[in-house]
Amino acid sequence: MTTHYLSGKPVLVTGGAGFIGSQLVSDLLAIGADVTVIDNESRGSKSNLEDVGFEIKDNQNYFNADLRDPENQKYLQGFHTVYNLAADVGGIAYALSQGIKIWKNNTLIDANVFESALKYKIPNLIHASSSCVYPLARSSAHRGLKENQAWQGEMHTLYGAEKLLSEKALQMHVQGKSSTNAAIVRFHNVYGPRSIMKGKGAQVVQALISRALNHPTRDLEVWGSGRQGRDFIYVSDITNWLVNLWLPETNQLPTEPVQRGSGINTPIRNVAQHILDSLDLGIDIEYVPVPDEGEKGRKADNARFNSLYSHLPEALTIEEGIRQYIDWAIAHESWWQETKVEKVKEQVFPAAA
Repeated sequence: MTTHYLSGKPVLVTGGAGFIGSQLVSDLLAIGADVTVIDNESRGSKSNLEDVGFEIKDNQNYFNADLRDPENQKYLQGFHTVYNLAADVGGIAYALSQGIKIWKNNTLIDANVFESALKYKIPNLIHASSSCVYPLARSSAHRGLKENQAWQGEMHTLYGAEKLLSEKALQMHVQGKSSTNAAIVRFHNVYGPRSIMKGKGAQVVQALISRALNHPTRDLEVWGSGRQGRDFIYVSDITNWLVNLWLPETNQLPTEPVQRGSGINTPIRNVAQHILDSLDLGIDIEYVPVPDEGEKGRKADNARFNSLYSHLPEALTIEEGIRQYIDWAIAHESWWQETKVEKVKEQVFPAAA
């Protein structure tokens, strides 16, 4: 049996107590990596790591630290590989209402992580970016986005603008100008277990499943026309890729940004219907007008991913992903079950979809 490249290596996951981070920790443990996590617990939780079998040892393999503070660069010393997943992120309502806060927080996090990579000569740095880097003018339900189109117009949110600038900073000052091998990975809309399902931080699939589970006899509310679409990708498809990011023939990281999505634009109304079908609920979908529902459509052109990673399994379909996610949610009621206070807030300040 071939030993994995990261087996026995000290690996750090920033934001490792979060949704994607905790699944990545699980996958890294499975291949024998020596994993450490940094998280300020603003969105993540230790319970996420306990859920995946990570034995938490405070101030040894787990650090509750805020990477906006340059003093905390010290925690990045001595690692073979750093996955930079730490970020301030949320649904579209959060992104549009808290743009300055998000931009400030993520700029500080990324600057400190990149500076640490240079200071401590970290051999491998994987930086998580986003499909939000693509400009509004390029978004389409029918035309796949290519990696080289990110600088061809204005993006929709400051979150996307910061992610794009962080990519440029990495390319200009780390890649090829230091001993650090740095890779940029762009995620489309990721969903699955341990993602926030309630409140303003919930993204669309998560929010809709939560509403359906909490109110199985009430029409399922979709914010916007429902015709707007996104490219949805299940969390384990992302993290399996991250663990196996090194190219098999050269054992090198890709030098150009690589995105991963399903390659399919799924309208939100279809997502809602898949949820109702999976739960066997005989209710209707109610479309609630909103001031800004974001891009009308978006999907990945996976040509670069397919050329580099054809050896990896195909992504789950949205139908199968939703089914698996709902099975997990039913077994983890605390993630979606509303308290009386939350029920009132949901009526007054509905979660963004």
